[in-house]
Amino acid sequence: MYIEEIKKLSLRYNFLKVLLIVVLVIILTFYLKAFFTIGVYYDDAFLKKEQVSSERHYIGKNKYGNLHITVKGLTNKSPEAEVIFKLPKDINKQYTVAFKDAGNWDQGIKNIKDGGDIVFEGDYRKGSYFLFDKNGRPLISDAVRVRVNGEISYNGNYEFSLKDVADFTYSAGDAIRGKYQYFVPAIFLFVITLIDVRYPLFFFNLKHFLNVRDPEPSDFYISMQKASWVINPMIGIVLMIAAIS
Repeated sequence: MYIEEIKKLSLRYNFLKVLLIVVLVIILTFYLKAFFTIGVYYDDAFLKKEQVSSERHYIGKNKYGNLHITVKGLTNKSPEAEVIFKLPKDINKQYTVAFKDAGNWDQGIKNIKDGGDIVFEGDYRKGSYFLFDKNGRPLISDAVRVRVNGEISYNGNYEFSLKDVADFTYSAGDAIRGKYQYFVPAIFLFVITLIDVRYPLFFFNLKHFLNVRDPEPSDFYISMQKASWVINPMIGIVLMIAAIS
């Protein structure tokens, strides 16, 4: 009878272990999919990139509402590209970007129009912080996004950056959603915790083996070690959440 109970407990433990592994794999799969999603950061939001025929859509939301930015035009085929902004509180705007060479957009921008009016003629350099006017001077004021008390002002005074218009046209801001500066430390914490749990004396011996023969950890060290098995993964989880926030 006792042996049968042990077998049942063992089977239950193995089932829970397998179930936990499956759940973790599923969570990790969805997490990595989100981490490596291509898009762009704009107005405190990550906008996911979706390609639909000749159109590129950047879709997301921030605390103010939905954002949808569309770029219409085939790269290196269309003579012009339309950049359409649909932002919270019905802030909408459309620009037209004309290229010097329809077959090679890298030759540069001819002009940018707001409606039928030309609002920019000059030089666009992918990767630069500024647009440059006809005289080669950077348009510094264009790159400044005005905020009120740190908040974005979605109203009639909302300023669109022509540099953003050009960047969307060239997909210059495209990047993966995840931030490696948070992800890498999180993985490091998980790895050292797994090693420490599997081999409790590994890091202790690694620290003291050159100075002490057969060292033994104190009760305080063991208590702190067990606490780290909980604290480190918690910090790692927070960092992983921050990496895709």
